[in-house]
Amino acid sequence: MKKQKIVTITGKSNSGKTTVIEKLIKHYSSKGLKVSVVKSMKHQFQIDREGKDTYRYKEAGVFSWAITNGEEYALHSKIDSPISPLDIAVKNFPDSDIIFIEGYKEGGSAKIEVIGSADEEPLFKRDGLIKAILTDLNIKSHIPVFSRNDIDAAADFIDKNF
Repeated sequence: MKKQKIVTITGKSNSGKTTVIEKLIKHYSSKGLKVSVVKSMKHQFQIDREGKDTYRYKEAGVFSWAITNGEEYALHSKIDSPISPLDIAVKNFPDSDIIFIEGYKEGGSAKIEVIGSADEEPLFKRDGLIKAILTDLNIKSHIPVFSRNDIDAAADFIDKNF
């Protein structure tokens, strides 16, 4: 079993989590590492459109489906009982060197918080699992604070602490 880094990037909606993860993906991919992402969300989502084959399968009552072109694939499945983003990451990305989980505020593992607005109540004040903050604001904290644009510093922290 390959040793993987799994890093949760959390924060409020529109704080810049996706942009930070996008930059981290580029950073690690440029070093030849295999990077994967699990996006955790609380609301319903739809990945196909009405009229498409996969939509028709879903409407017909399929439990799981996959689509592939021989080079890539996507898997969609209902689940019988809740599964955490961490479990999804481990189960589905065994060949990845680093996996980012976006969101998952309620997760029980170490996290990095992205703070985008001074109007937000920071999560790190009530979540002891947050180990660093990425923000462009002047925030006082007992944990390390990095600029959202200083991806090298964030990656160095990840490399040493996750």
